[in-house]
Amino acid sequence: MIKLTKKQAIQYKQKWAAVRAVERDETRKLSFKQKLHQAASLMRWGTALNVNFNEDNENRVVRRRWARLKKNIP
Repeated sequence: MIKLTKKQAIQYKQKWAAVRAVERDETRKLSFKQKLHQAASLMRWGTALNVNFNEDNENRVVRRRWARLKKNIP
């Protein structure tokens, strides 16, 4: 594992904040049609790669169960 100095960590964080800002600005400039096309492409790739798109729902179910267990434990 690489150890970073405090200065390097701050620079790293600033660099990625700048990258996110550029991505956000580029995304805002896209038309709805372009965004829809991108989403459809991602779904096709996910299907081709056998990705389970229902995973978020499964995570929610598991989290609710854990919350109920935690609530009912004395």
